Amino acid sequence: MQRIGVIGGMSWESTAEYLRLLNQGVRGRLGGLHSARLAVGAVDFADVEALQVAGRWGAAGDLLAAEARGLEAAGADLLLIASNTMHEVYDDVAGAVAVPVLHLADVTAAAVTATGLSRVGLLSTRYTAEREFYRGRLADRGVETLVPDPAGREEVQRIIFEELCTGRVEAASRQRLLAVAGDLLAAGAEGIVLGCTELELSVGAGDLPVPVFPTTTLHCRAALDLALG
Repeated sequence: MQRIGVIGGMSWESTAEYLRLLNQGVRGRLGGLHSARLAVGAVDFADVEALQVAGRWGAAGDLLAAEARGLEAAGADLLLIASNTMHEVYDDVAGAVAVPVLHLADVTAAAVTATGLSRVGLLSTRYTAEREFYRGRLADRGVETLVPDPAGREEVQRIIFEELCTGRVEAASRQRLLAVAGDLLAAGAEGIVLGCTELELSVGAGDLPVPVFPTTTLHCRAALDLALG
């Protein structure tokens, strides 16, 4: 079994999900007392969020690249950036190490196309919805992405940062997320991508009448496919 390096802390709520899913996945595949071989690095999300707001993506890239080098030195055979939004700095991270860094958008695109779909709605932070680093990567792999209108983007952003990242899972906010997803379906989306790692704390696959693509779960499954050979 290879060692999986997790660049986490963005937020630690979703990083905890990564660790749970990776360990449960190993136990489910190998049985008995098996658990995942992990190396975990965690940044202070308050620092990262401040860089996001300031648009200092280069500095954020340097921060995550340093974590990546530390995890490689600790013996990681492959790396995960445990955040959809911070794949904005994927090239900085991948360029800092010799081990592979599994891109979350690639994993998501593979899951979407495997179902035969080509147009999805994206629930995510405002950064992921509005910038090209994620939607463009999906487009390169044949997946068209629809995003919420400006009001919808702001509402999803608020729920993620003010609630889910602080451990609050509110029933009213869950209904609001589903309403935004419903608007995307009305606009022609064939499925919904939960394009923020915290969203799976609130929304599940059975909550919508179309395929739902939970990116945290998909990322962990793909990492285990590689780690377990």
